[in-house]
Formats: sequence, structure tokens, C-alpha cells
Amino acid sequence: MNLARFFTLLLCLPTFVFAQKADPVLFTVAGMPVHVSEFEYIYNKNNGTDANYSQKSLENYLMLYTKFKLKVQAAKDMRLDTIPALIKELEGYRQQLTSNYLNDKEVTDRLAREVYERQKKDILISHILINLNNNPTPADTLKAFNQAMEVYNKLKSGMSFNDAARSFSNDVNSSRSGGQLGWFTSMLPDGFYGLENEAYNISGPFSKPIRSRLGYHILKLENERPARRRMEAAHILIKKKVKGTPDAEAKMKADSLYQRIKDGGSFEEFARLYSEDKTSSNQGGNIGYFGINQFEQSFEDAAHALKSNNDISKPVETSIGYHIIKRLNKEEELPYDRAKRKIQADITRDSRFALAQATLIEKIKSEAKFNYNQEAFNRIANTIDSNFFTYKWKVPENLVKEKLGSLGKFDFTTDQFMDHVKSNTRLRLQGAEENNVKNTLKNLFDDFISQRCLQYEEGRLEDKYPDFKSLMREYREGILLFEATKNVVWDKASEDTVGLKHFFEKNKGNYQWDQRAVILSVNIDTTNKAIAEKIYKKHKKANIDKLISKFDKNKSFLSYQKNVVEKKSTDSYVGLSFIKGFMTPLEQDKITENFHYRKVESILPAGQKSLDDARGYIIADYQEYLESLWIDELKAKYKVELDETVFKSLVRK
Repeated sequence: MNLARFFTLLLCLPTFVFAQKADPVLFTVAGMPVHVSEFEYIYNKNNGTDANYSQKSLENYLMLYTKFKLKVQAAKDMRLDTIPALIKELEGYRQQLTSNYLNDKEVTDRLAREVYERQKKDILISHILINLNNNPTPADTLKAFNQAMEVYNKLKSGMSFNDAARSFSNDVNSSRSGGQLGWFTSMLPDGFYGLENEAYNISGPFSKPIRSRLGYHILKLENERPARRRMEAAHILIKKKVKGTPDAEAKMKADSLYQRIKDGGSFEEFARLYSEDKTSSNQGGNIGYFGINQFEQSFEDAAHALKSNNDISKPVETSIGYHIIKRLNKEEELPYDRAKRKIQADITRDSRFALAQATLIEKIKSEAKFNYNQEAFNRIANTIDSNFFTYKWKVPENLVKEKLGSLGKFDFTTDQFMDHVKSNTRLRLQGAEENNVKNTLKNLFDDFISQRCLQYEEGRLEDKYPDFKSLMREYREGILLFEATKNVVWDKASEDTVGLKHFFEKNKGNYQWDQRAVILSVNIDTTNKAIAEKIYKKHKKANIDKLISKFDKNKSFLSYQKNVVEKKSTDSYVGLSFIKGFMTPLEQDKITENFHYRKVESILPAGQKSLDDARGYIIADYQEYLESLWIDELKAKYKVELDETVFKSLVRK
């Protein structure tokens, strides 16, 4: 079993936050208690809407969870929880989970709601960019701002936005089209939150200059529409000989394919045979999900014009060729409660997340009664020399180690802060632009305190958030269960060849072949119908090797594939009768003009499968058998005690 899949099953349902209350022990395994709160949490989570607290439902889940706890206890006795790789893996999961808690929930919810509302529409925007390099000096920034204001004033005086973009914008790609950037929706890429805010709130014909990491932008809202959202589609591409130039032959081929699909041909099969997009043709043309402004406008417009899943477009022209598009799926607007989780996950990877984290840090400072020694900070600042803004700088040797402040019951000292300053060269060197040691040191101190606050909060998560504690228990026990099952069941089933063979011999009646047919799929790569008909007629009596010897000694145009299929699976061979010698009619492909047919070469009787024939099924069954033996062994080894009174108190119907 795949570990990622294991945890997907473990965590796929919404978190159930149980109330703080008296928490009796429901059952014990080898003396280790399982409280009602733990059982209710996992019961609700894994049963979802089916968690009806009926006696039958509770009994069934109690049996499953008891088996789970038996395996976990076995894993602990095997000391799997001391393996460094597993400890590291658990810490990795903890870090992933922690990020969801180290922010201000109120601010995060507000940001998520903002994204959700904005994603209800797409906006078409243009801009004029006065760019800045990656590390601009204050003088560079002022110069760019003044240039942007000059352009802004020209627009206010009546200059058209298109003309201004062509004349002044440093964005070469968009300036040619009057500054048009295309359609967008929230969230814009990381670092452009301010730009997004302006784009969604422009009140006049254009915005004032707004700063981003690229420089200063003046924005114009050209149009807006209901959100198209992401779509999953497939396409068949017939390429043009010359990009950007109409191609009558390519269009004719695309039109012919479209007509054949309308007449009942398989889109996916034609994509595999004829599409010239080799990255998608093997997947039946599937290009996955795509968003707005990702492909050429004509392609996007045609795809979104398809009203329902499985609708197919007429051939659509783009610069590279002609596309027949099939709509597979389309994302619809979800209720906020369902959409929020993904949006919040996206926000944690975006610079706007700093707003939520900054609010949390201020709360932590207040709760932990943060204080710091201003005089000690000033003494540090006075020891800094002129090399502070260079790579040569070192921590002063005469630095006095003293208490710099405290957070809760934890103190931090001047030498700890100096270690932070030394290790954050980038932040230190950035201060060279302002050339103010005290201000740069204060920025570094704020960063130092922020990190300390987050570390302080992280250490309290299990105590502060019951659902965090429950999830960490799931991760911890899930890792142990996976490793123990791997050692005792999965690896043994794959590697124990003697045991597997014995299991097969004992249960071989479960692994039988149905009646099978050997089917030849013959392809005749010629447009000569007379030759194709001769081969077809001859094949009614001769075998395939004699045909090739007689008609195609060089093996240049006559080929075949041989497949063995069971009678119960012949749905995939429509038109075939399960009779030896049966042949489908000779058919000519309308595109390639080649000929093809299929023949049932022989019928194989039902019979016993060998170990190699059914290895995959046998291993799966052997794993199940080994697991049942293991559970019986654990039940005998570990005492399980259930408090019947507590269990009955859970039953609601």
C-alpha cells in the first residue's frame, strides 16, 4: 500500500472538534487507555454523515479501532517509534500541520473570503509599467515613482491609455497591444497582492501608480465577466505546416476527423491515432485542467462555449493548428465552507499570509507578556562598527552577554540575538540602502522576536488545540501502523516464496481461467483493396505466418497483434463472436485508407491458473490471510478490556 494513499484515507474527511468534557476511558489495550474523546473524534471523522451512533455502527467501528490499536501496540513493542527515519518523517508532518495553526484565524478567514468573492468574476486588465531592478536604491525608487506620476498626469490630461502604454510602458510584451495583460482572477501570483487589491477596486478610468516588486503600475480595468473557472479538456491537434499561416490541408483533415467523430467515432481513439500533440495523444488527448489566460483566446473561447461534459467543438484555429476540443469536466462555484480549505492553503504560500501571521505574533506577545530591555538593545547598537553592511562584519568580541527580554517563561539573551543577526546576512545587507544601523538592527530584532513567538506558540499547540493533538496522534500511530504492517504482512507476502506457494496450493480452486480466445488484430498498410481482399480471403484457411510468407516476405505492410482475452471480458472486442475462425469484416480506415480486421485464432478451455498467472491476486489474498493470523496473535498477546457502561452511553439509537 502507498503511504500517501494511506494518509489520504486517514485525513480526507473534515476535522471534528470535540467539546471539552469529562473524558472516561472506553477501552484499554495492554493497559493503554483509549478515551471516549479519541474514539468519538476518529468515529466521526471516518464515518462522516454515516456517523449515526447506532449500536451496530458503533460496534463495527469499535472492532476496527481495536484492531488498529492492537497493531499500534505491537509497533511500539517492536520499538518502531525509535527509528530515526520515522521520527524525522513525523516531524515533517508536524511542520506541515503547524503552518495551519501559526496564523491569526480571523485574519486568515477574512483573506480567504476576499479571495472567494473575487474568484466569482474574471477581470480584463491593462497596465503601464515603469520598472525597477531587483535591489533599487532610494534614488532609483524615487525616479521611477516620478516617471509614473508624469504618465499618470498625462492620462489625467486626456492622453489615451493605449498611446501612453505604447510610448512609456517598460513591459515590451503588453505595450504593443496598448498595455493589455489579458484576463485574470484572484489569486494573482505571489508578491502582487497590492496590485490585485487595486485591480479589483479601481473606481475611475485608471488607477494611481501602485508599487509591486516589478516597479510602478498604472492599471486600467477593461472588462469583467462571470468567472470561467478551470476546465478539464481533451483535444485533437492537426498542426499547420507553417505556424501562424492558414493551412487548407490541415483544416480539411481536422474537418474530416470531426465529421467521423460526429458519425460515432471514438474521440479518444482518434486522438491516439491522429493528434499531433504527442504530449497528450497517448492519454486520449487529455490536456488536464487549465485556467484562463493560459492558452490562445480562440482555444479558450471555444472550450468554454461547450455547455456540457463530453460536448465536442468544431475544429478551432490557433497559431499552431486546428483543434477539436472535448470538454471533460468544469469546476463549478463551491459553497464557501467547501472552498475555504483550499483557498487557505493557497494563502499560506502567498505573501498576504504575512498579514495573518503578524496579527498572531502580536497576540502571542500579549498572551506571553513579552518584554524587552531597551537599554540592552541600545548597548548592542553602540558596539556595531562600519562593516555591519558588508560580508566582513563579525559579532563584536566585547559584546556583553545579558538578558535582552522574555516571552512567557523563556528568556532570550544578547548573544542569541547576535547569532540571529550573523546568520541573516541578506536582511543585514539590505539595510545598506538606508545606511542606518539602528533601524536595520531593529528590523532584525523584530524578525528574531517573530521567530521566537512562533516557536513559543508551536510548543503549545497540543495543549491549545485538541484537534491538533488528535491529528498528531493519527499521524504518529499511522506511521507506526504502516511500518509494522509493512514488516509483518506486505513484505512477507512478497518475499516469502515458500509460504506463498503453499497458500496457492491450498487455495488454487479460487484461481481459475474462464474460457479464453486468442485474437489476432491484423493491419494491412496499403490502399490496394484487391490485395487486402486476397489476404483477408486467404486468412480464412491459412495461418498468419503463411500469409506473411506469401504476400509480404519483407514484412513491410502486413502486421498483426496477438491478444488472449477471457470470455467475460470480450465487451472490449465489440463485434467478435467467441468462435474459432470467426473474422470481423474487412474495413478501410477513412483517414489512413489502410485495411484492418480481427480473427479468433483459437479457443482455450477454462482451467487452472498457474502461480505466475495469478501472482498479483494471490499475493493480495495472502496478505489478507497473514493479517488475519497477525490479529489473532495480537488478541492472544494483549489484553483488551471494554467498559460496557461507557460504550452503552454512546449509543443514541
